[in-house]
Amino acid sequence: MKKLPAMGAISLLLGLLIISIIFIMMMPVLRNVSGGAGMSGSSIKQESVEQEVNKAVEDIQRMRQQTIDYNRQNLSD
Repeated sequence: MKKLPAMGAISLLLGLLIISIIFIMMMPVLRNVSGGAGMSGSSIKQESVEQEVNKAVEDIQRMRQQTIDYNRQNLSD
């Protein structure tokens, strides 16, 4: 029986190891894209974002109204 070097099998196993490590590292990204476990806490985050946006819109509307009032006051003088 002739002894053959096991380089082909070792490189195949090394390649599979590298691919599996990359796959394990990419699992959280794939889970968030498909809408899996990443959606569990999104309602709280969505509500807080909505509150922040509403507050910003109210501030902008208040500043706009103040600017309109200021311009009216200066035009009437």
